[in-house]
Amino acid sequence: PMTSTAAQSDYDLRAPTPRIWRRIFHIIAGSSIPIAGIFAPESGMVIALAVLAAGGLLLDLLRVRIIWLNKLFIRWFAPLMKPEEGHRITGATYMLIAAVIVFYFFGSTIAVAVMMFLALGDPAAALVGGRTTWRRIWGKSLGGTAVFLAVALLVVAMLAGTGAVDYHWGLLVGAAVASLAELAPLRLDDNLTVPLVAGAAMHFLGV
Repeated sequence: PMTSTAAQSDYDLRAPTPRIWRRIFHIIAGSSIPIAGIFAPESGMVIALAVLAAGGLLLDLLRVRIIWLNKLFIRWFAPLMKPEEGHRITGATYMLIAAVIVFYFFGSTIAVAVMMFLALGDPAAALVGGRTTWRRIWGKSLGGTAVFLAVALLVVAMLAGTGAVDYHWGLLVGAAVASLAELAPLRLDDNLTVPLVAGAAMHFLGV
């Protein structure tokens, strides 16, 4: 069995990789979920996402305990990973888990919106936040939060304008809540907290 320290040390020895590959992957993989949700039946989305989430979670739980498997995983996917993901569940797995929950409990309209907020808003916030001198709160830039909100509002306009979802004013509130959830110092991964918090807010507003 491999301890978390051993897993972390193994990952830390690897050369750093450009963050751009993680952001590109986040945008492409993340946006594929809500795009599929626009066209696929809700029940089919839940089943497919549940299978993918279960597979991702099982792989993560196995690799952090099996040295050779974790080394192989890191060798293949290091450009897409944060350093701490070498010894814990990846953000991609958290995203799949969140997608299952929001599609099942909140329905396609909310799920499509919040997953698109996350897919596009989070990398945009990270890109801008790391390059601005705006005041920081809880280690994050308010500039990044502002960009997340702007992107999320643009997503609402795009989805409603194309008829992908029916417009409801609660979508605008959901965009604001998602940006605040991304800023907040929550202990769980943003890929999980942003969709769940924003989705719950919109659900209670009747979206």
